[in-house]
Amino acid sequence: MVNDAQADGQGFTRMTESAVLTEAMEDYLEAIYHLLRKREVVRVKDIAEDLGVTMPSVSSALKSLTERELVNHEKYGHVTLTEAGRKRAELVHRRHQGLTCFLRDILQRDPEVAEAEACRLEHALSNETLRRMLAMIEFIKRCPRGGEEWLEHLSGRWDYVPCDHECADCVAGIDVPDRNPFAAREPTDVSVTLRDIDPGDKCRVLRLSGKSAVRRRIMDMGVIPGCEVEVERLAPLGDPIEIKVRDYHLSLRKEEAAQIAVERI
Repeated sequence: MVNDAQADGQGFTRMTESAVLTEAMEDYLEAIYHLLRKREVVRVKDIAEDLGVTMPSVSSALKSLTERELVNHEKYGHVTLTEAGRKRAELVHRRHQGLTCFLRDILQRDPEVAEAEACRLEHALSNETLRRMLAMIEFIKRCPRGGEEWLEHLSGRWDYVPCDHECADCVAGIDVPDRNPFAAREPTDVSVTLRDIDPGDKCRVLRLSGKSAVRRRIMDMGVIPGCEVEVERLAPLGDPIEIKVRDYHLSLRKEEAAQIAVERI
């Protein structure tokens, strides 16, 4: 079995040569991932229609992805993702959603433009850049000196119109809460984890526990202390758990969700 990723001494993941995929291959993985979220069975025809390509092109791509142990596909059979393929597809999906959110909500681009440009940018974004971008989005939206009012002021700066306010006066007039909204709080009930939250309910992340490599992967997905999470649904056997974080969707294993302490909101 090919080992596609290796951890360095600091807990970061670096890709080996065998893990490098072309943009087209990442698009195929993402398409399969999206289709599997909508239906139980995915065929070559479904992928071709979703991407607007020919069935022979899909078959050729699936052969390459099968050789890399990212998909399971037998001739004329159904298409599924391996565990490694699911993780790679989720990464591409998170890049796309993070970029779309940044372009749409922070840079205030038209939603259709943001979506199209995110498609072109998503393949070049690293895990660490994605994590920092999501943290910045969270900071801007929740910081007492930022928030929606700050974004409204920002919207008037795109045409480089000089601001007629003194920055010091504006800052002095902002009521800053005593508690840092980003500081992780100790759980009021340490027995409550994301695994305990029912579908349709929302919660706020308090802290992450477990092995450092697992914590790093969860944080790379955008699940950090202070963020709000909505549990969307559970798989038939309760694993994985489908959640929504910052307008994008993720899948977590039950053992991963059990390491995330939360409070219900």
